[in-house]
Amino acid sequence: MHLLHNQATDSSHRLNLPLDSLRNLMANRRNPMDNQRNHTDNPSNSTDNRRRNHMDSRNTIRPRVMGGAPPGQPQYGAPQGPPGGGPPNPAQLQAYKQTLLSCIQENNLQNFYPPQSPALDQIAHRASHQVAQLCQRWRVPQEIGNDIVKLGLFDIILYIDDSGSMQFEENGERIKDLRLILERVSYAATLFDDDGISVRFMNSIPPPQVTEHIKTEQQIEQLMSQIQFKGLTPMGSHLKERVLDGIIRDARSGQLRKPVLVITITDGQPAGEPQNAVFEAIRNTTSELARMPQYGQGAIQFQFAQVGNDEKAREFLSKLDQDPQVGQLVDCTSNYENESAEMARSQPPVDLTPELWLVKLLLGAIDHSYDRKDEKAAGGAPPGGYGGPPPGQYGGPQGGYGGPQGGYGGPPPGYPPQGGYGGPPQGQYGAPPPGQGGYGRPPPPQGQGGYQGRPY
Repeated sequence: MHLLHNQATDSSHRLNLPLDSLRNLMANRRNPMDNQRNHTDNPSNSTDNRRRNHMDSRNTIRPRVMGGAPPGQPQYGAPQGPPGGGPPNPAQLQAYKQTLLSCIQENNLQNFYPPQSPALDQIAHRASHQVAQLCQRWRVPQEIGNDIVKLGLFDIILYIDDSGSMQFEENGERIKDLRLILERVSYAATLFDDDGISVRFMNSIPPPQVTEHIKTEQQIEQLMSQIQFKGLTPMGSHLKERVLDGIIRDARSGQLRKPVLVITITDGQPAGEPQNAVFEAIRNTTSELARMPQYGQGAIQFQFAQVGNDEKAREFLSKLDQDPQVGQLVDCTSNYENESAEMARSQPPVDLTPELWLVKLLLGAIDHSYDRKDEKAAGGAPPGGYGGPPPGQYGGPQGGYGGPQGGYGGPPPGYPPQGGYGGPPQGQYGAPPPGQGGYGRPPPPQGQGGYQGRPY
């Protein structure tokens, strides 16, 4: 992946890629991981050629008008805030709140955010000032910028592969890309939450003062200066020890303030541990949280993203995504080259910018319209193929994880029904997957401290 090479591209030459086009193209194509060998050997798919195509692109796809809002109300996606940074109007705040409510329903977060939660108003007010800034800085459409608001509902932990291959393969490009990912994730996360992000490594254990509440590039530089990229890839065993065990401890003590989004960045397959370590770590953690009525399975979300072009990494992520149990609990994102090459071959061709690749990385686990397998399931993807739904279809009863959660089946008081005010109809973007709905559990105890991202 060579994200940094694309940052200097003149924005006037970028493809104006609207929200629907990005999602549909990512959903309705074959998975790029499955075609990596073909692309690598084809000179026309080289990074240099893609970069030239990026500079030459003049295509523009006009966005569809997305349904869901009733007549007289704003369509999904808040309009641009008033010029000069003035106060948001009620329609803008309501649109942002509706975006958040959609994410809450889709991910079963009602126990964290009960109806009329003041946190939603706080995030919506911040969004009205911050989204335009993000769109300008990342050069993404307003609709996509609006989706980033959903990150405000989560604490974010980045779990980083610091094995030797990160440094020695591809002339160190993987580490450069990792730095960029860290910068962009920390920036997006702190737009709506002052906590910053937490970072864990597979091998290194830096002191907590440099791994917690990361918000700035200076903090990232300080952190990265203490990391030696060496060793193997104990992805699953250290995911459990350094990330998941701490989340479970907080949940058991009633201290889990927000749901957690765990983003794993890796360049290879696990090594130096049992083959099923990653699968077991995800399955056991999700199962235990599902048995806690005050939290539930939605308390944790998993994203796995590849940097570099390692074939074994591609195969591992494909296996993880296809697993009949774990596959429906994770989102996997291929490296930028593969995603970009697939987009370039779509009709019409699409110039995938690094910023849009990062949006998919950030949102794929919490907004399933960015997750290939859900939209491919809706479009009749072949069963069992990469990106296809596991048996039972996504959103169906999830056996083996503590049983179905009682009380789910209809929206709770205070939440809009499916297809109701501000909510897109079922099957369209923004609608929760089938089978997900309301809740019947009390919220977590109020006034308790939250997950602080302690070192584990």
